[in-house]
Amino acid sequence: MCQSCLFAEAGTLSRISTNPESHLLLARGEGLNTAPLSVASRTRPLAALGSGFDLFREAINLVADHYVEKFSTGELLKMVMDKLVLIVLPQCVEGAERCPEENQECFVRNIEMMSERCNLDITRLLFAGLNISLQELDPNSCVMDTGMLKELEIGTSGKFGGVGMVVSARQGDYVVVSPFDGSPAYKAGIKAGDTILEIDGQSLHGLPLLEVLRKVRGPAGTVMSVRVMDKKSRTVRHIRLQRRMIRIPPVRFLSLGSQVGYLRIVNFQKGTAAEVYKALGQGAGESSGLILDLRDNPGGLFEEAIQVANLFKTSGIITSVKGRENSLNRDFRANGQYRLPQIPLVILINKGTASASEILAGALQGLSKVLVMGERSFGKASVQLVFPLNRGMAVRLTTAHYYTADGRDIDGKGLEPDAILDDSDESLTKGRIDLLSSEQLKSDSDIRAALAYLHSGARPTRSPFSSLY
Repeated sequence: MCQSCLFAEAGTLSRISTNPESHLLLARGEGLNTAPLSVASRTRPLAALGSGFDLFREAINLVADHYVEKFSTGELLKMVMDKLVLIVLPQCVEGAERCPEENQECFVRNIEMMSERCNLDITRLLFAGLNISLQELDPNSCVMDTGMLKELEIGTSGKFGGVGMVVSARQGDYVVVSPFDGSPAYKAGIKAGDTILEIDGQSLHGLPLLEVLRKVRGPAGTVMSVRVMDKKSRTVRHIRLQRRMIRIPPVRFLSLGSQVGYLRIVNFQKGTAAEVYKALGQGAGESSGLILDLRDNPGGLFEEAIQVANLFKTSGIITSVKGRENSLNRDFRANGQYRLPQIPLVILINKGTASASEILAGALQGLSKVLVMGERSFGKASVQLVFPLNRGMAVRLTTAHYYTADGRDIDGKGLEPDAILDDSDESLTKGRIDLLSSEQLKSDSDIRAALAYLHSGARPTRSPFSSLY
């Protein structure tokens, strides 16, 4: 399920867009698009809906107009009602009418009855039903509130006010994966494996990730207090941290020696392609081979993935997008404008390689001098649009699917590597944002396999015999 697709309290949308008629193209494979919505999709009446239903009417019209599969308004209303019957108390729906699919007046009467009988807010009730309906259709479509939109903005910009550490939920607690080099958390001595017990006096145990992020992030210069338990000694420290503006660099590049470069793309945010070009422009000319690490890259901006592929591919299709509307169907082709030196390239992927990173790997797989190595990727090959609504809410809808350069549909299947490596959940780069040293990277089994191939041309092989003794 999409981690950001959880129904929560609405707020304001101003940090995403000051224009309520704009929408954002996202593919968590994803890109930005501020083209205006069609007049028809904004004004087509849903005549039966009365006061309190305006926001929901707008959302339903968007789903009917833009979702990748075609649904009538009546079908969507029935879907929402069916879900609400399952999530509210039985007494709230006792006596509800069985509505014909196209009878909108009946739908309104049922909703108003449920609201009055159980004192439920009509807007929250409607959007709860819509959110469950969307997620049943597609795990990447959902209702979003202001907190989710802010997380989306951070993911695409790579900047936020915080203390600079990556955390992971483990058995209800939040454990530090790594602090960013030079960040307030790093300077305070917080280390990988430490557990964050409290923030400003409130325990984090069992809290949802979104709630924890809200507590950690804030304006640069503000102060937060944390209780941290040391991984080894189990001692607990009280630390005051001053937030500052944190930027997550999307690209890491260093030399592994023997004229082999290592390029890791953490995600595809604004400026990723420019940073890749800058990094490789400085180091690729001196390299005889390159390792492109896309492991655990969850995707990001669609356009950035296309631009990065353009750096490596001189001609031909990068990806094809096909949607319900013919206007969305498009082949994205390489233009060869920013050609990098054509050197042997190993692309590392794993089950955390998704969406925009699968677009890049799929665009380059099959080219001469390119070998994709690792394990089967995640398999998210869909494009989403985020449509802002009033009152700080939005709907995120799947509007199209993309296909690899050679026409493969990898949605739900993943990208099959050319050379399969054993599953390694202990990859040194897993969950890390900081840059590891050359020597640390060489102890990673996947990178060692990639180096061996670049040096000798020998592909890794699996033994046909069982490893059980």
